[in-house]
Amino acid sequence: MKKIFFFIAIIFSLNICLAQSGFVREKNNLFAKVDYSFYSATNFKNFEGKSITTAKFKQKAILLYAEYGIAKKLALHALFPIFKQNGYKSTNTVSGIGDVKLEVKYALLTKKFPVAISVAPEFTTGKKNLFATNKSDANQKINLPTSDGEFNVWTTLAASHSFYPKKMYINVFSAINFRSSYGNRNFQNQSLSGAEFGFKIKNKCWVSTKLNVLSGIGKKPQFADFIRSDGTAFTAFILNGLYEIKNNWGITAQYFNCNNLIVKTKNTYEANIFSVGLVYQKHR
Repeated sequence: MKKIFFFIAIIFSLNICLAQSGFVREKNNLFAKVDYSFYSATNFKNFEGKSITTAKFKQKAILLYAEYGIAKKLALHALFPIFKQNGYKSTNTVSGIGDVKLEVKYALLTKKFPVAISVAPEFTTGKKNLFATNKSDANQKINLPTSDGEFNVWTTLAASHSFYPKKMYINVFSAINFRSSYGNRNFQNQSLSGAEFGFKIKNKCWVSTKLNVLSGIGKKPQFADFIRSDGTAFTAFILNGLYEIKNNWGITAQYFNCNNLIVKTKNTYEANIFSVGLVYQKHR
């Protein structure tokens, strides 16, 4: 159990950065989703990218996400993790709400090649410290917070292209996470970039594939802060599907894989994350 105190990290939410396209939702249009995600893993990558086997770690989460067009070329996004549960096989589970993100997105260019910029502050609404207890020794505890304990701001520039009348699109984006500090720790800033290709099948189902790359920028941390995701890096492959039912409702499913394809995975678990959700869309 003592090893776990040194090798725990909470993997990033699937919605690590909200606005990853150049499209901006039109005025009075709404997109909302409730999403349940889960994963378990034992293969942890330390600060040097070396594999370490831990007791099985499990995380479950329920996320609320929404986009609303508030004016021409301007939209507001929100992400609220209403439930996060963390625990090891050898501990009890602990839970709470996560950190809320609010994002303002503005269209710089429209028409064939839309480009948008967004700013998304993240607030420390979750629990900064949350201790799980070893099932076999009540004197041993491990900190599994639902918040990283710091205020940070994501800034994203994204571009897209629609192949209309074909129902296909591409997105590319680049983002920087300006991090602050928690306690006596100043966190390393982060860079996130990626690309996405999506298409529609038989007017009912949207399918998309994404490739994202996360890495640290600026001064490296003196030592990895595993609990607060300081010094984390990975490549992520994401497969997403959305099936339209009727009356503006739909269901969604997503697969997220953390791997070494472009950058070496550091300070996180190599895990397969699955999620399912319910979507509602309202058009003016």
